[in-house]
Amino acid sequence: MSLAAITFLHPAMLAGLMVLPIVWLLIRSAPRAPKNVIFPAARLLRGLKSQRRDIQRAPIWQTILRCIILTLLIVAAARPVMNRNDFAANDGAILIIADNGWESAANWTQYRTALQQIANQARFDLQTVYLAQTAPEAAGASTWKLPEIVGPISSQGTENLIDRLHPRPWNSDYAALSDLISENPEMTNAIGSILWLTDNMNSPGKADIARELLDVAPITVISPPRTDRIAIRALTRSRTGMVATIAHDRSDTPRVVNLLARGDRGTVLLRHSAELAANSDQSDIAIFLPSDIANAIQAVGIEGIESAATMYQTGARWQQRRVGVIVSSGDSPGVLSDQYFFLDRALSPYADVTYAPLGQLLEQKVDILVATGPISGLGSQFETLERWVNDGGMLVRFAGDSSTEIGNEFLPVTLRLGNRDFGGSMSWEKPKRLLDFPDNSPFYGITIPSDITVNRQLLAEPDPDILGKTWARLTDGTPLITSAARNSGRVVLFHVTPWADWSNLPMSGLFVELWQKILPLASPSNRNDAELSTSLPPQSVLDGFGQTHQPDALVLPVRSPLPVPNPRHPPGIYGENGQAVALNLGPSLTNIADTVVWPSGVTTRKITSQDQVDLAALCLLGALLLLLVDALILLALHHLSLRRNSKRNAFTTILLVVGISGVATAMLLATNGTGHAASVQEAALQPRLAYLKTGVAPVDRLSHAGMTGLTEYLRRRSAADLNTVDGVDPETDELSFYPLIYWPLVDGQAAFSERARERLNRYLNNGGMILIDSRDREVQPARLRRLLAGLEVPLLDRAPGDHILFRSFYLLDHAYGRFSAPLWLDARPNQRLDGVASVLFGGNDWASAWMIPEGRDEIRTEDIAPRQRELAVRFGINLVMYALTGSYKGDQVHLPAILERLGR
Repeated sequence: MSLAAITFLHPAMLAGLMVLPIVWLLIRSAPRAPKNVIFPAARLLRGLKSQRRDIQRAPIWQTILRCIILTLLIVAAARPVMNRNDFAANDGAILIIADNGWESAANWTQYRTALQQIANQARFDLQTVYLAQTAPEAAGASTWKLPEIVGPISSQGTENLIDRLHPRPWNSDYAALSDLISENPEMTNAIGSILWLTDNMNSPGKADIARELLDVAPITVISPPRTDRIAIRALTRSRTGMVATIAHDRSDTPRVVNLLARGDRGTVLLRHSAELAANSDQSDIAIFLPSDIANAIQAVGIEGIESAATMYQTGARWQQRRVGVIVSSGDSPGVLSDQYFFLDRALSPYADVTYAPLGQLLEQKVDILVATGPISGLGSQFETLERWVNDGGMLVRFAGDSSTEIGNEFLPVTLRLGNRDFGGSMSWEKPKRLLDFPDNSPFYGITIPSDITVNRQLLAEPDPDILGKTWARLTDGTPLITSAARNSGRVVLFHVTPWADWSNLPMSGLFVELWQKILPLASPSNRNDAELSTSLPPQSVLDGFGQTHQPDALVLPVRSPLPVPNPRHPPGIYGENGQAVALNLGPSLTNIADTVVWPSGVTTRKITSQDQVDLAALCLLGALLLLLVDALILLALHHLSLRRNSKRNAFTTILLVVGISGVATAMLLATNGTGHAASVQEAALQPRLAYLKTGVAPVDRLSHAGMTGLTEYLRRRSAADLNTVDGVDPETDELSFYPLIYWPLVDGQAAFSERARERLNRYLNNGGMILIDSRDREVQPARLRRLLAGLEVPLLDRAPGDHILFRSFYLLDHAYGRFSAPLWLDARPNQRLDGVASVLFGGNDWASAWMIPEGRDEIRTEDIAPRQRELAVRFGINLVMYALTGSYKGDQVHLPAILERLGR
């Protein structure tokens, strides 16, 4: 530790050190207390006078000790601070602008450190704080906006907000932040300095808002010491594996990162070391992979960088489909290369293409069958092909040449006899062009080149549902591509040939784009819906750290073309099965390599790990300890001077004290051991509720009162007669005796030890249930994952309104408490445990609603409406019944059948 790191907030108080010499002299010159000596022959000395005076001075150790105590008190009054962080001048409130867009996730730990340091400085300087965020949040039915600026708040309130602040998986909106600040003139008049936590990446409006805020107050930009701005921009399939396109900031030297490819349930399939090119902002990484491993990849991320930008999900389009092109058994390779040249060029980069007769392709169980004219071998394979299509296969057909007919079987529409010819010697019509794709088509949103023409086509009969079957049409309205569902499968017909004699479509890039849309539709799963859905609901979304979680009600479905990630459409997977599409953040990021140029007047500094420490408390503690030492030494000396007992008596006294202490210790240990055994035995014989002790006395008292009140309500309204409530510590207590444990979350809660995590995991795996309550309506699963690091917490999903929990005793539709926030529980509960959820998470402050208010209760209570309290009590009773009896209420779905059987 260097003395240069210590700063005195009140240095004038150090002038008190000048009185130390005076104190030294006073202590040394002051006589000690006189000693009383009993001397029987004192009569002989009566009347004698001594001509000499002796003053017994204080010992040197006592003088030095008391001077040190005085020095510590004077230094404490000067308020020394180690590693003082002078972020802002002490001349007004502090405006903290916390960048919480996607770019902040990779350095979020450092941002939190800086926020804590700023909060410490505000506490030392008694400054108020305003906190502004840069990432918008969902608002209203379908829009979003920046959250309101919070403030003025105290330093303690700032620390509470820090725990709730998280990065978002979309861009920051600096223009909206500028408008939001300008709408708060009271704040702009109060703030004396602006602290902006951000990196040096340039974003639209970033330098502009800095220039505007310089007119309000001085700006200090606080950034991480090193920022690696990296994003996966694209992931494409190749003939030999895949190619990852990584966008990054420029560097003078190459950098090495590790790509992690994950499959189903997050299993790591591949770890590939990649080198990012120097003096470049983009690197293409080619990875050689077998086709089956590449098909199993669900997401690719960068090891060690937790961000939504470094997580690229694949979706259904990524999986390479097995396509079988039906050929005659006598076709030679030369014929195949000539006839299927354009088709092979469009399919082979994105699918595993096989050329074989129909029977062999059906045996190989391909995903898509392609027929370029009449289906060869259909006579003997008709029933097998029909069964294959009905079970979910996709058959894509093309028109044959002019001399053959493709037949009437396995067509989406009825065809007219003959072909329609444009631009021939016997026709007055010119070649036709394509109209924009209709919104019911999977090709909707694809741009059609102007040079695509059709000079011959198969004509379809005008059926009543022809419009619903048409995926593409010509300018005169006639269908060019039609499709119809057949049970779980689908038949698609191109009304032109796959070579360039009827149209130049097969030799264009549009033909490749059409196949890219068709291939994902061949899902191996059975789907009951006959028509394609163009509005894709969310299935899973990413948070700012790139972690997957279940979407909430604020996330809306997407339509083609896919939007840029925003609060209503965060990155994730939308749609199901073959229609599942991945909305990724990386493709929309175009300014990663740009560095912001701050206007003159902006101060920049780096985040350090040195926390500001107040040494005044340590000085006071040291002075108190030294005073205690001084008092103990004086007592010991006084005791020795008064002791008159012999050494034997002293030895006997010591033996007596040691013996009594040993007996007392043994009795205490015996009592504690017996009490603990009795407690375990009692808990095993009669069930009871429990709460997890947090170490915060007010929270523990509230938890005890809430669970005690719930136990009393159960005793009054049901047959459940539970024993008194216990407070448990997973470090030392056995948890298996408690059917339900209430866990209130508190700020700054220490992480569990390895022993405690092992006990909690064993409790959950053996059928225990934990209700986690954030008590502030904050129910973000991302926050929960960070608090429960090391615990085997299952995937959580929002509890549906018809869950068994809401009808186990009372008929409810919500997890009522002091608040009415949503309830999250196991998305896929373990069937070994009767399908009962083991972890429930919410923020409704249930303990406050369950406690029975008393006039002399010291616990802080909030005003809760009687109706709200009643609903909360009913939910608590339902919860305990659910924990005690499991999913037996699920049998009520069979009640109509049972009544019908009894009626017979």
